[in-house]
Amino acid sequence: MTTPPPDYTRFADTKQWNKFDTIFVPDATFTFVDIDGKVISTPDGAIPYKWYSLESWVAFFEKALADLQVIHLTGPGEFELVGPNEVKAVFTVVYNDALKGGGTGPHETGGGHYYETWVRQSGDLFCKDLCMQRTYHRVI
Repeated sequence: MTTPPPDYTRFADTKQWNKFDTIFVPDATFTFVDIDGKVISTPDGAIPYKWYSLESWVAFFEKALADLQVIHLTGPGEFELVGPNEVKAVFTVVYNDALKGGGTGPHETGGGHYYETWVRQSGDLFCKDLCMQRTYHRVI
């Protein structure tokens, strides 16, 4: 693994939810935290951004992003081989979203880092843990 695996950000941007199983194991964990490490929640505080399966993560974002146009930009990764079948990776990310069709609703922008653990299964690498630490967030 020498380059960023941008497929999952592209799949989210283009709403190709059925392709996420080519990148993540079914029991992958997903956590989104602020700079202080506290788990981020939906604006009303009802849903913490922490999931314990690919299915639940995809279901949430498929609904949450349905009416939005989204773009993610990832930077070069840092990699650490921690075992013959496991790699830790860190990628920078910047994201922007707004209502589809150029509506007058809010525009959201932010960024941070993806901290990931990838494992080799059947000869391919799959992500088993993704933590996005948000270092910047603004709603305009």
